[in-house]
Amino acid sequence: MPDGMPLNEFFPPGPPEPHFLHPIIDSDLAIQFFPLGFIPDRNETLTKLVLREALYESLRYRTTAKIAGHGYKLQIKNALLSVAHSTGVGDLTWGMWTVVLREMQGYVEAYPGYDFEFEVRKYRGEEIEGYVIGAGFMETRP
Repeated sequence: MPDGMPLNEFFPPGPPEPHFLHPIIDSDLAIQFFPLGFIPDRNETLTKLVLREALYESLRYRTTAKIAGHGYKLQIKNALLSVAHSTGVGDLTWGMWTVVLREMQGYVEAYPGYDFEFEVRKYRGEEIEGYVIGAGFMETRP
């Protein structure tokens, strides 16, 4: 994301679209977001903390290292973030996860209160939708 640009600059205004495909600039990745619903009293500070802590943790690994086969999960109080590999199509690396987390921060800023599922997609050449290499969710539990 270009320096000085708001995190939510690339997300359309209003409530989130049901199957929003967000290509990540300067990469061969995209995230497809699927809103799970609006949580009116969600603690946005906590939600952003989970994403920030996951980002800091991702930076500790080599960018080319694969995320473990069981995936990655981080829960702080009632906010939960989880991602797992899609079977047999490609490897989700820590470097890719770092890029995805930065984009998720923009989604959370653009659509406060919305929990979501997501797919991480990788492109080959000029494909329209790419193929799924990982999937997960960000949700607030009661």
